[in-house]
Amino acid sequence: MRLAPADWLFIGWYFALSIALGLYYSKRAGRSVSEYFLSGRSLPWWLLGTSMVATSFSADTPLAVTGLVLKDGVAGNWLWWNFVLGGALTVLFYAHLWRRAGVVTEVEFIDLRYSGRPARFLRGFKALYLGLPVSCITFGWVTLAMVRIIQTVFGTSGVAALAICLGLTVLYTTLSGLWGVVATDMLLFGTAMAGSILLAVVSVEKAGGIAGLVEAVRAAGAANGKDYLSVFPPLGQALPLAFFVALFVQWWAVYYPGAEPGGGGWVAQRMLAGKDPRHAVLGTLWFAVAHYVVRPWPWILTALAALAVLPAVASAPAGAMEAAYPAMIAFLPKGLAGIVVASLFAAFMSTIESIVNLSGSYLLNDFYRPFVRRDADERHYVRVSRWLVLGVSLLGAGFSFVLGSVKMGWQLVMELSAGIGLVLLLRWYWWRVNAWSEIAALTASAATAVALKIVPDNALVRAVGRGLEKAGFAVDAWGVGIVTIVAVTTVAWIAATLLTRPEDEAKLLAFYRRVRPGGFWGPVARRHGTAYRLTAAPFLGWALAVTAIVGFLFGLGRLIFMDWGPAAAYLAAGGIAAVLLSRVIARIDWEGRPSSRV
Repeated sequence: MRLAPADWLFIGWYFALSIALGLYYSKRAGRSVSEYFLSGRSLPWWLLGTSMVATSFSADTPLAVTGLVLKDGVAGNWLWWNFVLGGALTVLFYAHLWRRAGVVTEVEFIDLRYSGRPARFLRGFKALYLGLPVSCITFGWVTLAMVRIIQTVFGTSGVAALAICLGLTVLYTTLSGLWGVVATDMLLFGTAMAGSILLAVVSVEKAGGIAGLVEAVRAAGAANGKDYLSVFPPLGQALPLAFFVALFVQWWAVYYPGAEPGGGGWVAQRMLAGKDPRHAVLGTLWFAVAHYVVRPWPWILTALAALAVLPAVASAPAGAMEAAYPAMIAFLPKGLAGIVVASLFAAFMSTIESIVNLSGSYLLNDFYRPFVRRDADERHYVRVSRWLVLGVSLLGAGFSFVLGSVKMGWQLVMELSAGIGLVLLLRWYWWRVNAWSEIAALTASAATAVALKIVPDNALVRAVGRGLEKAGFAVDAWGVGIVTIVAVTTVAWIAATLLTRPEDEAKLLAFYRRVRPGGFWGPVARRHGTAYRLTAAPFLGWALAVTAIVGFLFGLGRLIFMDWGPAAAYLAAGGIAAVLLSRVIARIDWEGRPSSRV
């Protein structure tokens, strides 16, 4: 397609403003590592929450959602909707603890919680693991999505355009650190949402309005044997294993960027940058609402419109399904296409900037600084950080040529980390978890995932599959693989925990005094003389948060499709839960005052 001068003018204005913000904050970010990676720990809740959701809103996300909807209907989104359970858990149980911990990165938490050589090894290994393969794979699928957008919109290979986009993003991220990231995230999120809503409106009109869209989608569903509009998969006589895994396993077991059990990655980074524990909690709550309620429906509507307007995509390969989203841009009037194209660049840049900033923090703070050079000044570390950010960017761009689809990248990261989530959750609340627990979990999950890739059809997988079939599940390779990895990993880390010594008593006591977690800390609490207890309030808040978010998510969808009865029921349930949640949050002591003497 050909862009009009007005389109190019808007795109140019957007890039100029992004660079200007990065340059403005570059001097402030260069003062120290804390300023560069955590914005001086001074972010208010609305800014850190918006930065989280802007980061998770990348160019890959609408493409992947389009692929899921075209393959499995709206219900295909349970591949990521299930993470609302873990997101709400982070809000009520972990956000305030992260802020009390006061570390620079989630990997630095290891030194706060564990001791000795195992802790030192774990910190270095995890810094490299998260800073290189996980970050580079994430960078790769985000870049792959942008390549497809450029190819579809501009009709070129997109190498030059991608190089320019990457260059500008890395430039202001390298210069300005997290200050530049969160400042541009406000601009990027607003631009990205405006573009996705605009494209959805035009796409629905192209499909004949909501009534015409629903009719066309139902006709396509009848032809393909699918119910594209249902928010739940067809259950039939057997429960689909993939749905069961999503709802009952994946959200707590899998370490996925933006949805880490208990918080991690850029979510932990933003929580650590908050003004205080309460701002960390409220910011994470706003992220969960914006992530699951505000963002999805414009993408879903565009995907359904593509099914109506471009019916051949229903039987296309995964990559072609994902490319249907940018293909809909061709139906935009001249002058509006620039807004949508800029919004996709914005989504791409908001994620890339956070990936490279976060990976740089791992490599600098948790590997270079403790293992390579300990005694340099802050300005030296900031300079090294900038070079690390540049290096990760180049490696990540290379990964985009390896992945076949965005969904493949999502699933690869999930498989490599399946099973480590439970130990990440319990390390805050159970004193017995030690460094060997995490080492065993990381090793077992990665090794099992790689083994299943090399020999996918083996005796263990067949045994697990037969057992699941007997239990009444409709099995699939993805679900069986995840269950297998989680089972092996869980056995491995629990065995390692019970067969190795607890952490040093002084280390446990220092952690307990600083973080004040509550939970299963009996021996340490008795030594400390003060107990910090878990009350029923966070559990009630978790249930209310999930109910509110899911109620608003489904209610908004039913409202869009003019299904008035279910819409009213879902929205009423969400509204009541939201009111009760606000009261629960107001009553919880986020500073962690002692509940009793022991």
